[in-house]
Amino acid sequence: MKKKMALLNSVIVVISFTVAFLLGAFQVQNQYKQEFVRRLNAVLSLSGMETDKMAQNPQQEAQRLGNSLQQAGQQVRISIISRQGKVLGDSERQNINENHLHRPEVQQALQKGRGYDLHLSETTHERYLYAAQLAGNQYIIRAALRTTEMDQVLRNLVWSAGICMLVGILIACAATLPFVSRMLHPLQELTDAAKEISRGHFASRVSVKNAKDEVGSLARSFNRMTQSTENAIAELNRNQSRLKGLLEGMDDGVLAVDQHGRVLFFNERLRELLSCPTLCVGASVDSSLILSHVGGVMHKAKKAGTPCKEQIAGVTSGQQFTVYAAVVEGGDSVLAVVSDISRMKRLEQMRSEFVGNVTHELKTPLTSIRASIELLKSSDRDKQTRVYFYDVLDMEAERLQHLIDDMLVLSRLENMREDPAAQPISVEEIVRDSVEHLSLSAEKNQVFVDFHIAPDLYVCCAPTRLQQLFTNLIENAIKYNKPGGKVEITGASQQEIAVIRVHDTGIGIAPEHIPRLFERFYRVDTSRSREIGGTGLGLSIVKHIAVLYGGDISVESRVGEGSVFTVRLPLAHHPQAQK
Repeated sequence: MKKKMALLNSVIVVISFTVAFLLGAFQVQNQYKQEFVRRLNAVLSLSGMETDKMAQNPQQEAQRLGNSLQQAGQQVRISIISRQGKVLGDSERQNINENHLHRPEVQQALQKGRGYDLHLSETTHERYLYAAQLAGNQYIIRAALRTTEMDQVLRNLVWSAGICMLVGILIACAATLPFVSRMLHPLQELTDAAKEISRGHFASRVSVKNAKDEVGSLARSFNRMTQSTENAIAELNRNQSRLKGLLEGMDDGVLAVDQHGRVLFFNERLRELLSCPTLCVGASVDSSLILSHVGGVMHKAKKAGTPCKEQIAGVTSGQQFTVYAAVVEGGDSVLAVVSDISRMKRLEQMRSEFVGNVTHELKTPLTSIRASIELLKSSDRDKQTRVYFYDVLDMEAERLQHLIDDMLVLSRLENMREDPAAQPISVEEIVRDSVEHLSLSAEKNQVFVDFHIAPDLYVCCAPTRLQQLFTNLIENAIKYNKPGGKVEITGASQQEIAVIRVHDTGIGIAPEHIPRLFERFYRVDTSRSREIGGTGLGLSIVKHIAVLYGGDISVESRVGEGSVFTVRLPLAHHPQAQK
């Protein structure tokens, strides 16, 4: 930019000097020409009076006039020409055989009485300024003055002007270059700042030195524009970060594609839901089967121009998704929200199963109770028969009571977030109480129960809840055991966790039943469970108690060899150790 401005300035200076020189040269030449014309006019005025002598001897008269002018200091050439253009006499040459009729000055003299012209003489091969005048009716007197002096002056003027022009150009360039540099410096700063902004460095600013000129005003406007742009970009980045955080924190997957079906944006939750670890921006929605189903819903929404909602199956068994797709304003892209409704479907199924199980569990004892009552009312029964039916009524009523009690316990456990009655308690004492409470049942089923719990093993639980947990586990281990079988309870600490195992040598559990073992009313052997009086809620209660106190429960089992239930609970400090 600086070089261009300097070059432009030089060109302007050269053109200005050239125009000035041409105008000056023209004026000098014109002044000389006017002076020469004046001198020639004076010569012609004097020469035109001797027409009689011209007629006698034109050549002699021409030489006489030329000599007289030379003696007077006038280097003027005199020619006498006839009206037909023949040179009759010349002060410098004799016997000129050229016809001058068509010379411009001769033609003007014939037409107007006097004529002028500046041209090269064909006789002497020198430049002359000619002036011709009609003398009488027969002759044309022509005076010619060499332009050597004028040409020399003009040549000197050219050399002088050229040298002056060169010096003037150098001075002008030297004088204007700092000015141009100073004037272009703010523009260079603006250019550099604009380049920095184009690279994303929005903190660039231009220094404002001349606050009152146009460049200063431009610099201030540029700084304000840059500040506004920086604020807008910062706000856009903040909004984008908030939006990204919101989308990444969503439990639903979000996907945006362009009009060609290429991925524009997605959150990590979408990768997890659709099991597409290789999904990336720019990929096609046909890159996987499940993704193509989502793309199909998005294509329908784009084609219809209205939001579209469908349910699709997931990759694994039981997975269900709801896909809501809508066209983004402008129509260039489509946005889809993928929601995992698998849990909802499972909950609906569990609710349906729960209602069915509760209905079935209530219907069976109620049917037995009503049948016994009808049989008692149908006719008089002997005492032994009445006692039998009373026992049936009592047993079924007790069964209903157990079922209702277990459902109430389970409901309270599900609604509890924490137990205010929780306190550090010895696992060994709770297990001992549970074993003693079930000793009669163990003798009846011919099962040996033994336990080995570390004395310093303490957990933070409500005593009644923890006893209920171990009572249910030990009772199941006794009921589903074999005659002569064994139940062993062990407990120890592992990395701040209390691990208690209930190991039995009973009938075991098939692998297909283990995933649903802790569901409500789920029974492995329905006929045997009813026979021994189980409600189907014991293991579900056990799991809820473990989860309530920050623990969990797992099971390992082999059919015919027995099962191992493992309970893990956070360790608690010994109460006396805290004191």
